[in-house]
Amino acid sequence: MESLSTRMRAALSSAEESLERRQLPYGEFPSYKFSTAALDGPGTLDSSPFVTTFVVYALAMTEAPAAPLMMKKGLQFLLSEQRVPGVWRYWTSRNGAPIDPDLDDTACVSFLLRMLAPELAPDNRVLFSRFRTPEGLYKTWFRKPGARNDVDSVVNANVLLYLGETEETRAASDWLCRIINEDTEAGTYWYYLEPLSLYYAVSRAYHHGATGLERCREAVLRKTLARQQPDGSFGSALSSGLALCTLLNYGVKDTEAVTRGTAFLLRAQQEDGSWAREAFYIGPEPPGPHQVWWGSEELTTAFCVEALAKGLRAGM
Repeated sequence: MESLSTRMRAALSSAEESLERRQLPYGEFPSYKFSTAALDGPGTLDSSPFVTTFVVYALAMTEAPAAPLMMKKGLQFLLSEQRVPGVWRYWTSRNGAPIDPDLDDTACVSFLLRMLAPELAPDNRVLFSRFRTPEGLYKTWFRKPGARNDVDSVVNANVLLYLGETEETRAASDWLCRIINEDTEAGTYWYYLEPLSLYYAVSRAYHHGATGLERCREAVLRKTLARQQPDGSFGSALSSGLALCTLLNYGVKDTEAVTRGTAFLLRAQQEDGSWAREAFYIGPEPPGPHQVWWGSEELTTAFCVEALAKGLRAGM
């Protein structure tokens, strides 16, 4: 019988071939919008930089021969959508829909550029400091003072991913740890569907240098592990990818939970190498109600690829 690591490498190879086929000619990895949480129907292509940041990040964890070219094309696409003064919007110029630039997309893109092409990354860190609440939490939108603006916990975690551990980010770090440790995180993530999205974002920020998020590590691990099902999954392929990444980002490895979760991902992979599309984020902005759900095979596959690649790096 093949070892788990051998099966993981084979799954990664198939997934990477799937992503190579699905990448659009100009570098974007697609996302689709739907009018139901179940993502019924074919969906509508909704051009955005957001999904591409997760796919390129996942590819950077792999050793796939095709990954460098896919990443290069993805970064070129992201750079083409940069707006003065070094910000990004959810909808691209190809989409054409009007929308304000936001801290979530800008943080995710800026982090990725700094990691993979630092000579091309904008230095927009000072800009983020202008869009905080009096308590020091980061707002979602780059908007004029007095304009409607909300605070989302996953957005704050993604900002910490980019800005790291500084005196300025301490209030946001404290808040994230407090709501998780005190079990009050429900309702703090307006644009995301489930707490695993928050735990993933917090763990990724910690993994990349936001060390203050160590203070909620035990609570994140406990809550993540509590979601594992008898079949090894954490509810679905997307949820399992997020959960495994969370555990690995916080240094959990060589455990039965990670092994069982990984085995589920291998079983859930589709024949074409992808994993099924699921809703990951929602809109519009508050006060709502939610009317649009977004997801794609490319996005689910990104989290599964990240989980498998980080598992192999951890010695599975």
